[in-house]
Amino acid sequence: MERMKFDKFLILITLSLIFLTKVQAQSDNPKLDKFLIKKMNKADLIGMQVAFISNGDYIWQGNYGVKEYSTNDKVDENTLFMIASCSKPVTAFGILKLVDQGKIKLDDPVNTFLPFQVSNPNFPDEVITVRMLLAHVSSIKDNWPVLTPLYTTEQGGDSPIPLGEFLKEYLVAGGKYYEKEENFWKEEPATIFQYSNVGYALLGLLIEQVSGMTFKVFMQKEIFDPLEMNESYWFLADIPHDNIARPHDMPNKKTNFKEPKVLKHYGYPDYPDGQLRTTTSDYGRFLKVILNEGTVDGNQFLSKKTMEEFLKVQYPEVAKWQAISWNYNEFDNWIYYLLMPRLPSHTGVDPGVATVVSFDPKTRTGAIIFSNALPATFIHQKIFYQEIMKRLLKEAKGHR
Repeated sequence: MERMKFDKFLILITLSLIFLTKVQAQSDNPKLDKFLIKKMNKADLIGMQVAFISNGDYIWQGNYGVKEYSTNDKVDENTLFMIASCSKPVTAFGILKLVDQGKIKLDDPVNTFLPFQVSNPNFPDEVITVRMLLAHVSSIKDNWPVLTPLYTTEQGGDSPIPLGEFLKEYLVAGGKYYEKEENFWKEEPATIFQYSNVGYALLGLLIEQVSGMTFKVFMQKEIFDPLEMNESYWFLADIPHDNIARPHDMPNKKTNFKEPKVLKHYGYPDYPDGQLRTTTSDYGRFLKVILNEGTVDGNQFLSKKTMEEFLKVQYPEVAKWQAISWNYNEFDNWIYYLLMPRLPSHTGVDPGVATVVSFDPKTRTGAIIFSNALPATFIHQKIFYQEIMKRLLKEAKGHR
């Protein structure tokens, strides 16, 4: 699912072949390198980091292109990419850790834990549960005229607005960002599937309230440290280096610039829904837990039952493909699924950012693609989401 909506029919001006000279080869798989370099340039991408997971254990990573247009500062294995909505499964994982610890249940009302009361004003007596938030059926609506101006794309840096303050102002009547008609759907909770970024931000606040820690500290202590995700950060201020891929706006028929435009590193107050910066190898360690039914190095990190719930469709009569965060119909295109397997997947789109993750629990394989530019035309999207993903999944299954 995309965090933001973008015009899929934007036409990019072809970039200079300079990118052919700015790729990094991976010495252990030159054929795959050649394929990825070719596809990256056809899709007019600036930089790209990919990985595949094989046999639930082996992680192969490839790094291509540059962190910033017109520089020779190459993407490497430690380059961080902002991953937009591919952050959501990680946030959901934090909730599931609390479930495993017996501190929260999926069907608990969210108001049991929150410092303010949340309900759809159109149905004030209907309870919103943790499970509803996780499966995007809470009836909380993304009001983009409110959310978009809160991006710090102009000034750069992390948002100065605290998570809890933003959510209270957005969800409680009388708040600065509250709009009854635009912040909530007119359907009851659990009766409509509508992707909700704000719903996932609320999950971040739940983690804080239940754990007694800030979201950042909880995720570091309970998820990142145990999984050795040593290059994963929620805030720019916490990153101890500048090895970060810069997001890029690409030229198209609606803009007046002819070369890629380098954007500032930015943030937003609802950050648990999309602001994670990480590497494909770190994200691969997260996927390994799922592919190994909750185990890490032979130790049970999350129970097998909890991991099964992670991949289970939650409200089949309302959203027949939606599990907890993951969706089995992520690309919402029947032509895509004529050519690709229907696997639990997630995509991410933010200004200058495109990401996709897909994996097969049965074969214990998966693939990850991060980019610091948007593949905006249909052809470029086909290359990014289908051709590159298909090849990586094939490599994952073929690797021994």
